[in-house]
Amino acid sequence: MKLRELGGSACPIDRSLYEVGDAWTLQILRDAMHGVTRFTDFNKRIGVATNILTARLQKLVAVGILEIREPMAGNSREYVLTEKGRDFHLVLSALRQWGQKHLFEDDELMTRVIDARTGQPPRQLSLTAEDGMELTPEDMLVVKSRAADPIEAAEPVDTPRRRA
Repeated sequence: MKLRELGGSACPIDRSLYEVGDAWTLQILRDAMHGVTRFTDFNKRIGVATNILTARLQKLVAVGILEIREPMAGNSREYVLTEKGRDFHLVLSALRQWGQKHLFEDDELMTRVIDARTGQPPRQLSLTAEDGMELTPEDMLVVKSRAADPIEAAEPVDTPRRRA
């Protein structure tokens, strides 16, 4: 499947990757979550070529993750997270926690986040069932239905786990 085809896929992961699935875009979103709003500040922090940064910011605006706000004073536009963009916070947090757990040696420096109120790191994220049980990949099945349909109307998707 080509990248441009991901946007029409029935898989939410494919569609998500179409909108935010490259390193530059994820770095922009990370910085936006931490209050960066101006083009020059994104450019300084990320160090990407201006044409690439421009393209990524334009796409994030086009898909509704960022919106442009004209400043009260000055001439530099601000790129601000929309509700859709703010909802991506949990995804970035999960990616951060996975990276902290698996990609650093004990003696390496790394950035961390803490709760601004308590000074403590957030709890490890986990996927839980309605009854509170933690779900593993082995506990999950893929089903397909229209987005507006109740989950009970979903049909199983043929996957190796489903056949087992």
